[in-house]
Amino acid sequence: MRMLKWFGFLAALLVVAFAGIAGAQERESGDGDGNREADRNAIRKSGSDFVDAFDRGDAKTAASAWTDQGEYHDDGGAVIRGRDAIEKSYAEFFEEQTGSRINLDVKSIRFPSRDTAIEEGVLVVTPAGAHLPKSTRYSALHVREDGNWKIAFAREWGTVRDDLQDLEWLVGQWVARAEDREVQMSFTWNSNKTGLRNEFTMNVGGKPASSGIQLIGVEPQTGLLSSWMFPDDGGMAHAVWSSDGDRWLAESTGSMPDGSETTATNVIARTNDDEFTWRSIDRTINGEPVPDTPPIKVTRVKVEK
Repeated sequence: MRMLKWFGFLAALLVVAFAGIAGAQERESGDGDGNREADRNAIRKSGSDFVDAFDRGDAKTAASAWTDQGEYHDDGGAVIRGRDAIEKSYAEFFEEQTGSRINLDVKSIRFPSRDTAIEEGVLVVTPAGAHLPKSTRYSALHVREDGNWKIAFAREWGTVRDDLQDLEWLVGQWVARAEDREVQMSFTWNSNKTGLRNEFTMNVGGKPASSGIQLIGVEPQTGLLSSWMFPDDGGMAHAVWSSDGDRWLAESTGSMPDGSETTATNVIARTNDDEFTWRSIDRTINGEPVPDTPPIKVTRVKVEK
């Protein structure tokens, strides 16, 4: 257990040891439709129930979010029509991709009429094991039937891309402290600004305890913004980053020095140019759940000129 806490703390303060796309909060846009908060909450609840059913591999409950004649259009142009066909498609997917998880990052919900709503956001599917997550944009038309909001039409398109230059604010020196532990980090560009390098050290009780490097860049084959961390204890982690305004969400798989497999959901919230907070949730080691961490504040080290 001591090694678990050690790795979790180090990963947290390095911002990328684990990654994840869960728990992103909705950012509402001013859509001029008046106060429809009760309807928004009902649609959010329907989305939450859908995510729970998907994560359980429950095709029937997941399909119940749709109208009888609902339509789904994927990013490859395939079309599935009707709740029964959608349920069958979910069942086939769950059989082939056991353990996959989904996250909906809702960007907006607006109401073109009393009984219709348009939801837009980013959908992230994370396969089980060491496979990379896939993010796409989505739009869903909800209709109210017998007092309940159902999906009548949904479409996915465009793999989400994030720009390495959006992380330029990290360049510099940072420090994070928790109890008797302190992590110091130094982010620098490479010569062509195609990658960021983070050199880090951890002190425990005022004495050096660990160090390592972290590399951040764009994977040429996938176009995904990713990072790789190599602490000197022999562990490693690979993370995929995605942005949501002033927050970065990342999902990664990693290995501890003894070979144990790790996963987690990290939320990095940028407070201002000189401060951000980090929290890790949905953590596992060898598939076993691990408690979430509390938010940890990371501050920029001011350099005397």
